[in-house]
Amino acid sequence: MFRAIFLSFVTSMLVSVSVSGQNDVMITVKGKVRSAKDSTAISTGILYEKLPYYDDMGLASANADGEFTFLLVKGVKYNISIRKDNFAALNQEVVVSDEDGDLNQRMDFYMEVIQDEEVFTLNNVIFARGSELLQQESFEELDLLIARLKESPAMVIQLEGHTDFAGNPSANMALSQARVESVKKYLTKGGIDKNRILTKAFGGTKPLSEERTPEAMSQNRRVEVRIIKK
Repeated sequence: MFRAIFLSFVTSMLVSVSVSGQNDVMITVKGKVRSAKDSTAISTGILYEKLPYYDDMGLASANADGEFTFLLVKGVKYNISIRKDNFAALNQEVVVSDEDGDLNQRMDFYMEVIQDEEVFTLNNVIFARGSELLQQESFEELDLLIARLKESPAMVIQLEGHTDFAGNPSANMALSQARVESVKKYLTKGGIDKNRILTKAFGGTKPLSEERTPEAMSQNRRVEVRIIKK
């Protein structure tokens, strides 16, 4: 008798869950993960957990532009957890809604910087068009960087190369790598240990401006110095 009642109860619960699942309205959640300091994009994982019992969860990813897309149930509260090196952990409760009736909701998340690395642009470092060849007018600023590195012998830097976003992405990536290697070569000839100079190429993936004016495109073509260790 007890077994029959128990089986009946379990069956009714399964039917209830099934019906509930069928009636769930799924909302497409889109947005970006950004730095609270300067709104730069953050690529990282996003954990979402259904509240209050954490009985449903999933993991999404924000891409190199900080963009993400995933599905959540309308009307349900979730906890969003995001972790990223050099940023404070983000835990935020959200309720999924659909105010416009289009089955979409925008969510943007901003993370606080906890280890702010110093980054600056070598504004007067100039290359021959489409080449990694340093122009003579670059030498004065690079000599100043050499002097700074000699004054701080424990300092380690990373040279980061950027092109504009026009043209072939692979060619842009190769060019930006060649340019930072050219700057590194100049610094090492000036007496700086090569092990204190890291390099990284971004091509046209991190423009300062997405405008296509000559001024904006010129601004995007740059070499930045990130101080890894002081």
